[in-house]
Formats: sequence, C-alpha cells, structure tokens
Amino acid sequence: MKLQSQLISYLLLGLIVVGLSIGIYEWGVPLIQKSQIRSTVNDIQSQLISLAEAIPPVVQSRGSQTVTLNLPKGSLNIYNNLIQYSFQSPAIYYNPSISVIPINYNIYIPCNVNNTISIPSSGYNSIQLCGIPNLIVEVNSSNIIIQDVNNNTLILPLVSTNNVITQYFDFNIKVQNNSILFIPQYNTGIAGVSYYPECLLSATQLSGVIQYQITCRPMYNPQNGQCEWIIIEPTGETSTTTNGNSVNVNLQYNGLNIVNNPNSTVCNQLVYYYVQASIV
Repeated sequence: MKLQSQLISYLLLGLIVVGLSIGIYEWGVPLIQKSQIRSTVNDIQSQLISLAEAIPPVVQSRGSQTVTLNLPKGSLNIYNNLIQYSFQSPAIYYNPSISVIPINYNIYIPCNVNNTISIPSSGYNSIQLCGIPNLIVEVNSSNIIIQDVNNNTLILPLVSTNNVITQYFDFNIKVQNNSILFIPQYNTGIAGVSYYPECLLSATQLSGVIQYQITCRPMYNPQNGQCEWIIIEPTGETSTTTNGNSVNVNLQYNGLNIVNNPNSTVCNQLVYYYVQASIV
C-alpha cells in the first residue's frame, strides 16, 4: 500500500509537469500558425511514440522490425542508448525552462535537490537523496552507503561509479575533490505496470529548436528482484537529414548479458538486452 501511495503521488507530479510543459506559445503567433504547429508536433510525437513502443517487442520476439517515419525537415541521429530527432520550430511550443518534458509517460520524478554530498574527514555525512525520505545516502572517508526502500543497502567504494540502480533512479556517481555528485540518468521503471513504459520519449525546447529523445531505462520487478534493461546499439547508418520523406529505422535483436549482484539497492540480477538500430 505504501508503494502504491508513492506511485499515485508521483503520477500526479508527472501530470503537473506535463501540464506545465505543453501548450506554451509566443504571444505574437497567429491562431492559424499555432494550430499548424500543434498539428505538426502531435504528428511527430505520434510517430516517435510508435518507434519507442516498437523496441520492447523486438526483444520479446528475439527478432527485428522496421519502423517508417515521415518527419519534417530536421536531423535524426542514433547514439548509444539514444535515438534523437531535432527540428526548427517557428514558435516556442514547450516550456523552455523545463529541461525534461515527458511525452509517452506520466510518472516523472525530478532530482533537483540534495544530489551532492561532501566527504567528511571523520565520521559520516548523510542526506535524503533527491529529497526522497526513504532514499538515504551516508558517506564516510572510504565508502558510499545507499539505503533504499525496505532498508535495502548498497555499499560502494569511494570512487566514481556509473549505472547505480535504486528504486527511483539510475545514477551515475561522480567523486570529485571533496564531494560526491549523484547524476540521475533515468527514473527506474516498474515491470508489469502499464504506465511505466520501458522506452521513453521526452522533449526539450532549445530556443527555436525542439529536440526529442528516445531512450530505454532499467525496469525493476518487485516480485523477484530482477531488473531488465534494453540497450540501443547504433549500427550501420546512424544519421540522416529528414525532409518529410520516408525514413526507415531498422531494429534488430542482438543478444543479452546477465549481471549477478549488480550495483543496485533493489536488483539482485540485471539482464541487459541489446537492440541494434540503424537508418535504412
């Protein structure tokens, strides 16, 4: 019940973020142009959501799939665990003050506070990481100790470490000078829950440019403690300029890797699934 209550709270938070993010226009834009921009953005979002949703079935079938996109003039690029599309918008559509605007998911937990902790010369320093009461970090002169839900504890050496998975976030931990910075990469998803998609579509308004990103995230199964993570691998042609013409993105399953006892407070096993992506 406690977990369900937390999920409902973050669902409401996500809806608020979405509400603040969309429908932002420059005052001088005529009504007809606003309607055209809205139509263009809705069409782009629909196509990119379809691309994001096509990735997990490729893993499930151990097969391949080709997704056809018809995107306005812009740039489409595939990077490691990232598909990115950018285009020049004639007006401000999204709120540019919000760095990550969720498109195909409602639950978005920001981490804008308490993500840095100093290293003490003696004893311990502790914080509620990201301001979340049951996500506690303690640091001494030799270790980083993360305590998560159900008192799950992970002890790490005092060195930089990537992809540390907790109940709420996947972190890259950077140790520099006399402080430790927790850099949130993704919100952790809950397996088997419909409003936690595996592959996320988000947007960013960069002045007159709208940038969309598709990335996949770790999914935690609270029933068995196993986590799964689809990794997008660029292969072949990975960049093209779109101009309203058809562009095909090919997705191909490329195996898996099982990591026992990963750096995580909630995963006792982490299964990486690899999907190659190319522009054809």
